[in-house]
Amino acid sequence: MQALVLTPMLPPRGGLDVNGAYKRHALFITALSVVAKHIHVVHLVPPATIAELPDAVQLGRDQSAYWRCPVTVSLLPRRSRRETMWNHYGAGILAAAKQPSLYPFGGVELARAVRRCIDEAAPDIVLAMTLPAALVLRASGARPRKIFFDVDDVPHRVRIRASLQSPLRLGTLAYLAHAPALVVAAWRGAALSRTTFTCSDLDRRHLLRWGIADNAVVIPNAIQPPAEPPPLPAEPTLLFLGAFHYGPNIEAAERLACRILPLVRARLPGARLLIAGDGSDRLPWAAGLAHVECLGFVPDLAGLYARSRVVCAPIVNGGGTRLKLIEAAAYAKPMVATHIGAEGLNFVDDEHILLRDRDADLADACLRLLRNDSLAIHLGGAARILVLQQYEAGAIGDRLACLLSGETSPTPSHLQSSREPYSTCPQP
Repeated sequence: MQALVLTPMLPPRGGLDVNGAYKRHALFITALSVVAKHIHVVHLVPPATIAELPDAVQLGRDQSAYWRCPVTVSLLPRRSRRETMWNHYGAGILAAAKQPSLYPFGGVELARAVRRCIDEAAPDIVLAMTLPAALVLRASGARPRKIFFDVDDVPHRVRIRASLQSPLRLGTLAYLAHAPALVVAAWRGAALSRTTFTCSDLDRRHLLRWGIADNAVVIPNAIQPPAEPPPLPAEPTLLFLGAFHYGPNIEAAERLACRILPLVRARLPGARLLIAGDGSDRLPWAAGLAHVECLGFVPDLAGLYARSRVVCAPIVNGGGTRLKLIEAAAYAKPMVATHIGAEGLNFVDDEHILLRDRDADLADACLRLLRNDSLAIHLGGAARILVLQQYEAGAIGDRLACLLSGETSPTPSHLQSSREPYSTCPQP
């Protein structure tokens, strides 16, 4: 069996690109490696990046090492255009492919290039990762035997939420007019597919409510938990970890550093904040904040979590589910988050996590966990148990491999008991 993955992501760099989006890609590619003899990954990339990347042979070697399975790689250039007020706001009202974020993935040339790749590879399975890939696949006219579509974030829901964030601005409110076209685009992508994947039951129910995907199946974001979590440190240290090319992470980190941390330090002067992740060392507003340490990319996650007492995620924007919270829970870290930050996850308030939304309430929750060892240990331990039961990559990978192969889906009890990755589906 042959498989082709169509993705708008750049080819990942080993040891550097380890954020949630790449981990979700890894979950799917590893599952495909169980059911397919060969995987061809087609990246839709900005034209300028193609010359900066290695040749196809070396890139294939690099990507095989990154994904930990043999793959071949193709790079197809996105299209570009000159931005005007009409292009930015008006053109996308009737067609999602004309909206600023999706326009690069439209056009006849890219569609034809994707069709050539599919015709040459003759895959039995095509996996479209996120809406941009589904748009291109539909435009290409290719219809392989099995098409799967991973929605990841529900695009119109993200657009509506971002448009309605306070303070309201005329420019962002104008984006509300783009939401109906995104609904149509997601519906068309799901209609192509044998199965549409979402990362939470919340997203699945949202798609069903809008009549988008009656074939939706939940494949949660997942990780491989550490064998043993680190002990709880005594130092009153908060942590925010994320990729800082993503706007909601930048907003949340600034809120935590500039509004929440001062409230914490007013009652606990020794409290400090660690901000980690690619780009965190280049945040302009962090300069001069004496009690905030911006670490940039940190390769040693175990060491980072060992330094951190409480993980705080005051996120108010974006969609999908936050792998940062699943990962923190796997390390038995006590967590504080907004309801939006933890949405779609099965963490229960006051049982696995403290959920608060106002700055003062988030600060109070952080203070409780910084001062109370027994509460911090209890919440962190309960959250880790939940991750082992519901978000462990091996068990979720088992189910995904079976869905991609057409085998019967494993039962929930199987998902909770499996600890060996990809053990239930036949090898190709």
